[in-house]
Amino acid sequence: MDFKTFKKKLVKNGFSKWATIVLLALTVLFIILGLIKNSSGKGYAQILRDHKDEEGAYAFVDVVAFDEWVCTYLDETYYLLFDSSGEAYLAVVSDREMKSMERKASDVEDYTYYFDESYRMYGLVKRTSYRVISFVEDVYGIDENQYFQYFGGCYINTTENPNTNRAWMWWVFSMFTGMFGIVFAIIWGGSEVPFYKESRHFSEEEFAEAARLLDEADKKQRIIFGDDFIICRAPAMVMRYSDMLWMHFVDTYYYGASLGRSVRIYSYNRNSFKIFPTVKNSESELNDIINRILDKKPDILVGYTNENRKKYGSMAKKIGRKES
Repeated sequence: MDFKTFKKKLVKNGFSKWATIVLLALTVLFIILGLIKNSSGKGYAQILRDHKDEEGAYAFVDVVAFDEWVCTYLDETYYLLFDSSGEAYLAVVSDREMKSMERKASDVEDYTYYFDESYRMYGLVKRTSYRVISFVEDVYGIDENQYFQYFGGCYINTTENPNTNRAWMWWVFSMFTGMFGIVFAIIWGGSEVPFYKESRHFSEEEFAEAARLLDEADKKQRIIFGDDFIICRAPAMVMRYSDMLWMHFVDTYYYGASLGRSVRIYSYNRNSFKIFPTVKNSESELNDIINRILDKKPDILVGYTNENRKKYGSMAKKIGRKES
């Protein structure tokens, strides 16, 4: 019997595996849906010149020139955009978009950038704050009447579209499914990786013997003590007594919730497994696990002390070097 065959017999992590796959697939799907929603709507966008005072309209402007920074308010940066007719529009533009526009500009004169070909920008028409209006008036030396004559009462926010909120909804969903997917991936990997590291060097005869012990044991029996191995169904582990170097009691917590006391066993290759009693925190069962292992491995280090920790590190390093 080989490793893969034995793993299928022992490791029962189908739920964690499929939960990981499904949740991460949903995460990708939600991200894609968010991107689609965020970029949709351009087909029904209207010309900004005809709707510059229509709050809530989704519009576009073909920009032929723009002024550098006008003002920043509530973390939004405002610029002036000009179309081919000379009409001016106040606009919020992202830093990334502005850098792209600056690179594509063919000429710069008195802080105004010009394009050889118009640069189309889409955005949501929104009401301009009086604080922003005051900033613009100070920058250009105009009064309120002149401001409304030039720019109207609205601006175009090129970072938003009618579906921005819907896009965020999908991205929030993706965040939650992604978080849970990572948790299940850790659980899945946490059961697979140590098991693989510890048993990959077993011979086919040893796997066959371990499989025989599993077949002969009661299906509900979680911990199986053989002549050469100890096998645990959950969490999945199989370890030779001869490979064990150190064991001690440990209190286990998962995201702040107590999973109870267990026996932690370390092997020479620096792998470790936790064996939980069938009855949570059962001292008699925990002591029985310790004693049964001692019967098979009398020289194993027992108890968590600094001395045992240093001895284990030295022994594991020495034996590991010999094995390699």
